[in-house]
Amino acid sequence: MSQEEFKTMLDELVAAEEERLQVGSEDFLRRHQEIMTLIGEAEQYQEERRQKVERQFIGAKEVAEILGVSESKAYSVIRGLNKELKEKGYITVQGRVSRAFFQERCYGVKVG
Repeated sequence: MSQEEFKTMLDELVAAEEERLQVGSEDFLRRHQEIMTLIGEAEQYQEERRQKVERQFIGAKEVAEILGVSESKAYSVIRGLNKELKEKGYITVQGRVSRAFFQERCYGVKVG
């Protein structure tokens, strides 16, 4: 089969599938818009969840800014705090620490 024959066959298959699906019809366009709206809502929800989780944790850059130290020192602080949390049985994430625990340990502030 030549490339030209293959291209023609592929074009025919695409045309047949578009006809079967009624691509371009009012119903197809309406369903497409509904799907795109649902995808948009799901993406927005996912972004809101990501931001909420991100607010619960603090990274080295923010620790460095708050404490007025270098990022390498901030990582050292985070490692120490995470070590304390691990000893208490908590799950930790390397390079990030609970914002509430950071505030409690660094400033004596009780959060929540």
